[in-house]
Amino acid sequence: MDFNELKIGYVPYLPDLSQPADRRRFPFFAKTNNIPFEIADVSKNYDIILLTAPSNLSKWLLYKKKHPETKFIFEMVDSLIFPSDLFSTLFKGLGRFLLRKETLLFINYKKLIIKWLKIADIIVCSSAELKKNIEKWNKNVVVSLDYLQNEYKFFKTDYSIKGKMKMLWEGQSIVLSHFLFLKEVLEQVSPFCELHIITTEKYPLFGNIMHREVEKILQELPIKTIFHAWSIDKNSEIFSNCDCGIIPLIKKNKMAWHKPANKLISFWFSGLPTLVSDTPAYVELMNNANSELYCSNTNEWVSKIKRLRDLSNEERKEIAMKNLDFVRKNYSNDALDLTWKKIFEKLS
Repeated sequence: MDFNELKIGYVPYLPDLSQPADRRRFPFFAKTNNIPFEIADVSKNYDIILLTAPSNLSKWLLYKKKHPETKFIFEMVDSLIFPSDLFSTLFKGLGRFLLRKETLLFINYKKLIIKWLKIADIIVCSSAELKKNIEKWNKNVVVSLDYLQNEYKFFKTDYSIKGKMKMLWEGQSIVLSHFLFLKEVLEQVSPFCELHIITTEKYPLFGNIMHREVEKILQELPIKTIFHAWSIDKNSEIFSNCDCGIIPLIKKNKMAWHKPANKLISFWFSGLPTLVSDTPAYVELMNNANSELYCSNTNEWVSKIKRLRDLSNEERKEIAMKNLDFVRKNYSNDALDLTWKKIFEKLS
């Protein structure tokens, strides 16, 4: 496919392309492969538009009706089709319309999502489980994860544990509340572990109407917890100084439970042996890499944290190197480039 002959429009997560998904997905592929694109404008004609799920979907629905010849790639990274909380079910569509995030009013916002799943020429999602569910509406689905190799190119070298074992979590602060359901585990491991958190100081609630301070959550955790403000320049030092990663997610939160494996992949790129909840994406990735550091209950969490602590320095390093080899082979920039090229080839 000659990309130079195509006029490609991209509907970003944020206009300045600063959102992590903008940095780590199509714009990264386009930049590194010299593929021209522009921020999509409804007043212009395009051969292909890549539409991201948080966009003004109803506005682009009107565009699609006026431009039926334009092919659409619909990128739905999050598990928006799974059951959500009562607030999202009842008010998300109305809230997005009142906040002018949608041109048209869809009381049931999920119906708008499903409409795009049906009419898009190809769907890009982030897990095999999500792909299986989307195929109820559209068989043309491709799984694509984030470009993480460049952003997590630092690698831990010292696997000795000095004092308490330092467990690390890094990510968007809205997910941090999942630690509240791990209190019993944290209490049992607190004599020999401490928790390091890299995130922002607050996160939005109810569609950005309110905000909650991260410190209030951390104060509820029964373990010594150290907060680090997220910084792309300083994260490498924190990752290198910690001993393992920890990623808990609760099953009753369907959207979170079906998150992709990106966070675990990023921890493996940085050389951190990592313990995770037994979500579909994490279990699949762990099994493919011949690892078993996933946990389904309190006893498993505690026993596997203890087991990781009691390993020798060389054994922890061996786990890290095996995981690094796996993600370098399967989730390198070159490997992900092949997936994006496949996506565009499907449209030709």
